[in-house]
Amino acid sequence: MDSFWLNSAFYQAFCSLGNTGKNPAVGCILVNNNKVVGIGSTSANGRPHAEENAIKMAGKEVVGSTIYITLEPCNLSDNHFSCTKIIINSGIKKVVIGALDPNPLTYKKGYNELVKKGINVVLKKISFQNFLINYSQLSIYLNNRPMIGLKMAVSLDGNITNAITENQWITSKFSREHVHQIRSLYDAVMVGTNTMLLDNPSLDVRIFGYKQNNHRIVFDKNLTINPKSNLFKNLKKNPLIIFTKKITNKKKYKKLLSLGVIINEIKLNNKKNLCLDAFLKKIKNSKIKSILLEGGSKIATSFLNKDLIDIIYLYRSNKFTGKESLNVVDKIKNIDDFELFNTVDLSNEKLEIWINKNIKKWHR
Repeated sequence: MDSFWLNSAFYQAFCSLGNTGKNPAVGCILVNNNKVVGIGSTSANGRPHAEENAIKMAGKEVVGSTIYITLEPCNLSDNHFSCTKIIINSGIKKVVIGALDPNPLTYKKGYNELVKKGINVVLKKISFQNFLINYSQLSIYLNNRPMIGLKMAVSLDGNITNAITENQWITSKFSREHVHQIRSLYDAVMVGTNTMLLDNPSLDVRIFGYKQNNHRIVFDKNLTINPKSNLFKNLKKNPLIIFTKKITNKKKYKKLLSLGVIINEIKLNNKKNLCLDAFLKKIKNSKIKSILLEGGSKIATSFLNKDLIDIIYLYRSNKFTGKESLNVVDKIKNIDDFELFNTVDLSNEKLEIWINKNIKKWHR
């Protein structure tokens, strides 16, 4: 039964995914005499933690129970009681953990403290699907960078845009609305200069009930962004971060800063494009742990060819664009590094989810 209840805890984690601030999305189930007495997930913006929420719900029935947690409980005191101490003081007799926390500040500290106090602790092997829920928050420690997903819409003939009208929609309205659900799972949504200028995107989440406070990131080498574009709407709720080369237009720079835009100067690579290594170094120090890249073809190809994409969301349209279109697959050097993980039917279109094979090395 341990696997069953741990899977239920992962469902709780999934429900809070993308809405937990700098903390990982954790799920928790408390079971006493084969009855659920408490459930919890990480609260909005990270506090209280899942364990604290579940134990509070269980009340007196927490004594003698088993707690199922998707990630090792924290054991840092700071300004809050650590979850490990809360578990020890609650009367819980058994702890089942889905994964150890790879954060070097907390790795195995909670696990060891629970064992030291005589509590039965089980580290359970989890499914790869459940591992992916943790991965969005763990990549920063495993890969020294945020988890990065790539969203692409592809026509029947394998192209991502029409060459004549690049900003023409390939997918249906239904698929475009589904993208908002994917965005809600990420801390930030990112585009390059061409997509910013051609599509005038908002890059926000406009579906009620889903997380709507994601950051927007733009690669804009020459600071060409228009302050009247859609990206300047709701800057307090959806912060805008621009990465650009060394500033030359001081007037525009000051104007953007006055509007509340965050601007980062980074160096260029040998091809005179913004350096991805410099970008990752900057973004690693922020609270952004996951990024959804929405293209277009140039920036998508650059990230793919440096093996920086973990997941590809490939929306397959039923439209035909013609041979004079941009076929991103032809430009990708390492497409064989991905394998199909799942296919979702979206009306008369499909969503394919491709996973970078390198992720599996962390699933033990």
